[in-house]
Amino acid sequence: MVLTMLIGSLASFALGRMRLARGWLLGNFPVLTYAVPASFLMIPFYRIMGIYGLSDSLWAVVAADVAFATPYAILILQQYAKLIPKELDEAAEIDGASPLQVYCSIYLPLTAPALAAVGTFALLLAWNEYLYQYLLRTSERNMTVAVAIAQFFNADEAPWNYMMATAIVYALPPVAIFFALRRWMLAGLTLGGVRS
Repeated sequence: MVLTMLIGSLASFALGRMRLARGWLLGNFPVLTYAVPASFLMIPFYRIMGIYGLSDSLWAVVAADVAFATPYAILILQQYAKLIPKELDEAAEIDGASPLQVYCSIYLPLTAPALAAVGTFALLLAWNEYLYQYLLRTSERNMTVAVAIAQFFNADEAPWNYMMATAIVYALPPVAIFFALRRWMLAGLTLGGVRS
């Protein structure tokens, strides 16, 4: 979640605020990655992780989740950043702020609602992802909870009480994070509201 938010916010800042030549093309290109289903990329991704020595490690799953969530993060943050007046950037530059200071002091605080939405999406995508967790973390010692719950079905008689208890505990962290971030998410959703 944190890596997706960091990469997405840096990319959207660079594409939207720094006036890059052909920035619109670079901004729309990551969305094309969703045209390829994630299941088609399993074998190449597994081979790449093997080449880099990341087989059966948490970093392989983190890399997969970040790769699949970042295009959406770039799209949402870039669209949200268009609502922020560029005059704020120009005023900060006149006062002597560097691009890093503009990013940290102006861009990040003003995009907090979009960052909360993107972070929640990235968290839920990574939390509920099963295919790459099953493929990239093969040993029982490194098994994630999502894969462990599915392994309950391999038994002759499924222990439903253990499965339900595990599922409830498994569902608590995303719910807690959602409620922690809901204030910023609601602010982002109601930004376009009109008062009567």
